[in-house]
Amino acid sequence: MKRLLIITAFALFCTVPGFSQAGDITRLSISSDTEGDIYKDFPEIKSKPSVVFNEGLASAWVTRIVYQEDRSNFVFKDFLAGAYFSLKTVNMQPLNSMVRLAVYYPFTSTFNDFPQQKVKVIQYGIDLFAGVDFELNMWEYVRFNISPGFHFLYQTADRWDYINLGAAALVGVELPVSRRWTILINGIASLDSGNFGNNKTVEPYDMVYQYQLDIGVRYSKKTPNKYSYIKPKA
Repeated sequence: MKRLLIITAFALFCTVPGFSQAGDITRLSISSDTEGDIYKDFPEIKSKPSVVFNEGLASAWVTRIVYQEDRSNFVFKDFLAGAYFSLKTVNMQPLNSMVRLAVYYPFTSTFNDFPQQKVKVIQYGIDLFAGVDFELNMWEYVRFNISPGFHFLYQTADRWDYINLGAAALVGVELPVSRRWTILINGIASLDSGNFGNNKTVEPYDMVYQYQLDIGVRYSKKTPNKYSYIKPKA
């Protein structure tokens, strides 16, 4: 009887560590699988959201029309030139946004194509555009942007201080010259209401529209060009 008890106790002593070791292996396997699922379900974000800045030269053509029934319409045209600065968000899909501010000086003014003599020497225009940005990267070496948005213009003149407010659209082309430098060419067209200034009671306009053209550059370290005309050194 004693011999049977000794054999049974020895068998249990050898079996229990085996179960304990198997349980540890199972726990290690479960822990390893759990960590693997965590890293797999939450990948690291490589293209982080940021903001890029653009600047350059700008020009604008503003047309204001007063309709006439028994004679030709009254058409006022202004040409302005100056500089612009803009900022745009990147890596914030599906929609990025942009804000553009331009400062202009009115160089010429015409009435029904007749040049008008400038009386005030100090005149200026402040133009603001804000919208959402759609990128069309059909070719990596030529990138297109389409941005619908809102337009605002404040312009001083000899007779009135104009305030235009309306809708606009920007179409742009980006040319990645090097890894960090990009050339920008933008065109903007807007259809505005031009009767928010002090002309609204004496000389209201029936139609106001504006065209703008920008040529600028961008330099960015955080968002370099993946493809460029000038290849970086290895």
